[in-house]
Amino acid sequence: MDRIGFGIVGSGFIAKVHLDSLRTVPGVEVVAIADVDTLRGQAFAEENGIPKTYPSHAAMLQDPDVNAVVIGVPNCYHARIAMDCFAAGRHVVCEKPLALTLEDARAMIAAARKAGVVLAYAEELCFIPKFVKAKKLMESGGIGRPYLVRQCEKHAGPYSPWFWKEEEAGGGILMDMGCHAIECIRWVVGKKRVKSVLAHMGTYLHGEITREEDHVLIVMEFEDGTVGQAESSWALKGGMDSTLEVFGTEGVVFADLLKGMGLKAFSENGFPDMWEPSKGWVHPDFDWLWNNGYPQEDAHFVECMRTGATPIESGEDGLDVLEIMLAAYHSAGIGRKVMLPFRPAGVRVPVDLWLNPRPDLGAGPIPEATAPASADGATAPA
Repeated sequence: MDRIGFGIVGSGFIAKVHLDSLRTVPGVEVVAIADVDTLRGQAFAEENGIPKTYPSHAAMLQDPDVNAVVIGVPNCYHARIAMDCFAAGRHVVCEKPLALTLEDARAMIAAARKAGVVLAYAEELCFIPKFVKAKKLMESGGIGRPYLVRQCEKHAGPYSPWFWKEEEAGGGILMDMGCHAIECIRWVVGKKRVKSVLAHMGTYLHGEITREEDHVLIVMEFEDGTVGQAESSWALKGGMDSTLEVFGTEGVVFADLLKGMGLKAFSENGFPDMWEPSKGWVHPDFDWLWNNGYPQEDAHFVECMRTGATPIESGEDGLDVLEIMLAAYHSAGIGRKVMLPFRPAGVRVPVDLWLNPRPDLGAGPIPEATAPASADGATAPA
């Protein structure tokens, strides 16, 4: 497949990120955008030179020029849209989290395999140049045997109102950024099996507008004794942090995504094109997309579509992350460590395990995969 035509479902922030990233990949063209908010979709297409717009993903899937689809809409729609794409024989890049239930995640993986198409799990932290270098330094042996990997990502809150709604997002900061931290840590340690999960979470800054958690701490114990510590927050005042730390018996590696770029600036009034706050000394990105790994991520996914290779971040990885997140919500709800596998059936949305603790839940087989209902029209912008 020399040329790949992409369609994007949704026209929010992450749609623009993937659009700009895909345009750096040779042989790729973004040919269509689908959004149930037709005015917003048309405006996005006009502003960004996308030739076709559709009122739903189902309509877009009728377009023979669309070979692959980026799903960039609220979490509750991921599984059903993906299943429609697989039924139409299209590759899928699915934004995180993969799905809201283990049943849906399994169904997506099975359907992609049956259709012979790629299901790529959009986890960009594993493509961030600084984090890739940190992993290579660890693997060189220079810090001895790694015993603790820590990833932290924090800011003051999400960019779109749907993140606050548990029925759409499935949960709060854990579903938004905690999934990043979990998978980044798994990737650093070679995706070893997680034995147990211990979590604490709370709502500290945004309790007036949501029941969801806005700060979470997770400790994961891997099968070889290595410990992973994930901390994610919507409750950080004063900007944003994203760091990766690897501690070994003979040294350490620290990687700070957002600070120490070799570029800094000072302004009394703030810089208009930066994340707030930007007064005082700031550390601007010299190439935001590249520094955050998005073009590398999409280029890798496209190569897998061309060759049939399994992506570094696959549907199976999304399933593993979802199981860990469910265990984290359960752990925070019951106040103790949860052993894996943890595969509860019938969970409406993950955050329910914290909001309505169920001490009776435990290990068991993942329920049989069931195909989610068609999500025709359910393409609200992210």
